[in-house]
Amino acid sequence: MAILIPEQPKECPYGERIVYERLGRDLDSAWVVMHSLGLHGHETKIWGEADIVVLSTKGFFALEVKGGKVSCKDGIWQFGDPSGKSYSKKEDPWTQAKGTMFAVRDRLNEADARFNGLLMGFGVVMPSERFTTVGAEIEPAVLLDKRDFNRNLGFYIGQLERHWARVYESKHGRKPRSPSKEDIQAARRILRPDVESTFSLGSYLTGIDATLVGLTNDQVRVSRRMAANPRTVVRGQAGTGKTVIAIERARQLAAQGKRVLLLCFNQLLAKHLRLALEGDPLREQIDIRHVHALYQEVIKRAGLEERLAEAVDERHLFAEVFPLLFLEAAIECDLPTWDVLIVDEAQDLLTPENLDAFDYMLGGPGLNRGCWHIFFDRLQNIYGNEVQEMVERRLSEAQPAYDDLFENCRNTRQVAVQGSIVSGIDLALIGAPEGPECANVYYRDQKDFVSRLNSLVAQLIGQEVSPGDIAILSTRRRDNSSVSGLTEVGGLPLVDVAESSSGDMVFSTMHAFKGLERRVVIAIDMTDIGQPFSSMLHYAGLSRARTLLHVFLPETAKAIYSKQAGSYAERVIQSQ
Repeated sequence: MAILIPEQPKECPYGERIVYERLGRDLDSAWVVMHSLGLHGHETKIWGEADIVVLSTKGFFALEVKGGKVSCKDGIWQFGDPSGKSYSKKEDPWTQAKGTMFAVRDRLNEADARFNGLLMGFGVVMPSERFTTVGAEIEPAVLLDKRDFNRNLGFYIGQLERHWARVYESKHGRKPRSPSKEDIQAARRILRPDVESTFSLGSYLTGIDATLVGLTNDQVRVSRRMAANPRTVVRGQAGTGKTVIAIERARQLAAQGKRVLLLCFNQLLAKHLRLALEGDPLREQIDIRHVHALYQEVIKRAGLEERLAEAVDERHLFAEVFPLLFLEAAIECDLPTWDVLIVDEAQDLLTPENLDAFDYMLGGPGLNRGCWHIFFDRLQNIYGNEVQEMVERRLSEAQPAYDDLFENCRNTRQVAVQGSIVSGIDLALIGAPEGPECANVYYRDQKDFVSRLNSLVAQLIGQEVSPGDIAILSTRRRDNSSVSGLTEVGGLPLVDVAESSSGDMVFSTMHAFKGLERRVVIAIDMTDIGQPFSSMLHYAGLSRARTLLHVFLPETAKAIYSKQAGSYAERVIQSQ
């Protein structure tokens, strides 16, 4: 994974962005890719700008990117983009790329004689166009178009290396020198003087995130299966992208004019999804609700709220009383129904009584003939095998299509392994990219814990990890947690997740954070490591980390962790 400078370009045309991100994912980790590099001393312009510059051990290359349609008529080049906008130029893309390449070469040679004789060249990339036009100014050897864009872009850099090495040798009678890693570092300091900070942990984690963005083969397959089947049950471990598919399916059905109800067990997840769809023209067709907030609203409307006290405990309340009272209240209030029901994180809702409530929500067709998609993680079953069997029998009456997700599109391999060891429940490893090591932080007592937590957060911020990328997750409520009484950690405010904005470092219980995620998770109050009753909670909480996981453990837990690690190794060997 190459180093991107900047990590995320601002106001970047679509074509440039997809090329830039692909180069970041496909190229070597020692290489540097720069976007929108300003260039004084351009051959034909007072101030020029290179779309993309690649600094690699195969050569330094300036790339001109044309993201949409490209044509030439009467010497005038026409360029379009996916949004429909177009513009024209007399200068062809190859001449543009050549000019920026010379500007890069001259800037480097002026700054340091070491770059004389180094292999440099240019290329033209058209990711959306099959370009077969020929002409005197067109160099097919340096063109990458739609026909080969889906290949690993390392091949294209190799293609440029071979072409420009031949050109150089033909012109100078000797072979050019290939850049070293030291040349790359020296060049980046000249071309982008402020790039020291880009070699930070924050930059590294951003790069890893880029590999977790696209749909996996699993997700594409499941999306197609749902489009062909009105009723589906999708099973997948934490991190396999159930929520991503759920929200996309909701949008697809809303686009067909359907009224969609998307239910979440987690109130914060429902809020997050509503915010994510703000401004989407389909938003009015999608009703995203926290299931128990919906239940309570309807129960209150019917005047049945006092009967919630009939529950003997929390399990009885959520599994039976809440859905049964909702059903009674919905019938009394003649609650309007929906065309489609989508249930995310359904493992917390799969009881016969909740299925009765779902049946009402779909109106006349009900569960057996209506349109619904249910997503759940079998490893987080909280109601036991007997209830699960009753639910499966009920759902099977509707003859749904069943599908499974196996590829991890949320966590790095290191996060998945560490989460599996600590919780004792295995996260998916297939498809998980490599990331930084996830170390435990051992502490002696509360004072030592606070000191080490402050140091860790300060270190992360010093390495350019954004506060908004950090979540401190506890197995306990804040007033009973190890950070009780702390308003700041590492010099930053620690904000409860329910009251936070996008730039805040947040505190949450692991239970309340289900369905959400952060780039960095710091897990605290893990004294119950190795205890079966805590395994499911640890699994749900630790899997929220996308790229980096730090687990705080008391020093007395070292032996338990070692035992957990040994058990995990045995499970891996047995599965092979």
